Amino acid sequence: MVSTQLRRYYFKVVVNEVMMGLWEVGYECSPPQTHAYLKHEFLQVWTLDETNWCYLCEDGSTKELSNKEFIAYIERIQRWAALYLNVVIPDPNEVTNELNELK
Repeated sequence: MVSTQLRRYYFKVVVNEVMMGLWEVGYECSPPQTHAYLKHEFLQVWTLDETNWCYLCEDGSTKELSNKEFIAYIERIQRWAALYLNVVIPDPNEVTNELNELK
């Protein structure tokens, strides 16, 4: 299960930075819409249907990830944001003090 501090970082920093980057390129969206978009783009789960013939794609859940998996998810978002939105998302250890003040 993802730590509270890591989830706070994700929602207060990652989602916010991506949302602002999307606004800059003309896509106005809310934090929940941004989170849904990120899950859809970077956390898809592929499974075979009951006939084992075709794959089904569903958006994954951040609630079910371990800290290690969650960090890998964030790193994929960071790379994409830097490349396509020209947004640099700081690492969690770079914003620890600010997050503690947001409790």
